Amino acid sequence: MFPAPPPVPMIPAPMMVGRLQFVSVGKENIATELERIRELLPRYRYVAIDTEYPGTIHGTPAGAALTPAARYYALVKANVDEIPILQLGLTLCDEEGNLPIVMDSDGGPLQLAWEFHFSDFDIARHPHSMESTQGFNFARALMHGVPSTDFAARLAEVLAKVPQPLMWVAFGGAFDFAHMVKMLSGGQPLPETRGEFLARARDLLHGMVFDAKYMAEHCGRAELCAGGLRTVASILGVPQLIPVPPSLAGPKSHTACCIFNVMRLVIHGGTSYDGLIDGIY
Repeated sequence: MFPAPPPVPMIPAPMMVGRLQFVSVGKENIATELERIRELLPRYRYVAIDTEYPGTIHGTPAGAALTPAARYYALVKANVDEIPILQLGLTLCDEEGNLPIVMDSDGGPLQLAWEFHFSDFDIARHPHSMESTQGFNFARALMHGVPSTDFAARLAEVLAKVPQPLMWVAFGGAFDFAHMVKMLSGGQPLPETRGEFLARARDLLHGMVFDAKYMAEHCGRAELCAGGLRTVASILGVPQLIPVPPSLAGPKSHTACCIFNVMRLVIHGGTSYDGLIDGIY
């Protein structure tokens, strides 16, 4: 007889970085963790996200009549319409930038953030970029990840119960917000225009949308222009947690949250950057 194949490992255990814990979420604990997030949202109304996906398979469309922003949105739409999401990182904070805190088994304070794993992508049949999928455990995601339709239905119920508008945050967030809109729209194609996309994002997310990269590039500090997530974080001196595959989206959402809070509380302030998403504004 042939030996039985090794079991597919569960979704990763919570990842600890100092006193910060990234809760890994799959189909086994999706209901519990979204209920916990629902209870936290009235106080922690800033929601920083990062998405991981299997790369891009379509290039920038040609068309002299298109503006650069319209052309970039067409690129985002072509890819997000076709490629499923792999992970979603989610970091909550309050008005002062504080993350939710729970007590650990020793009675010490522990900050929380989340990393959701999805089961939609099948490497055997979905197009993808090899560089973007290195190190990812696809068997584990298929077995223990949550279908994006299930996640979106549960998240929509959570958002409908939040009494105040939320503040959604990403860094270079066109693809991040696009994946959120696609999931919350039941997997339907993204709207045809940037204006329709932004209106749908605000409606489905029950709040405003901010892009910390756009804010950094338009704050009057030349050294922050054209920098990626790590570069901007380093210049601003905010914490950077080294993501190790397959734990990528959670730490990156935390870094995006930290950058946004510096821009919001120290450099910019106000809500005038609502809807200004890098690349498509």
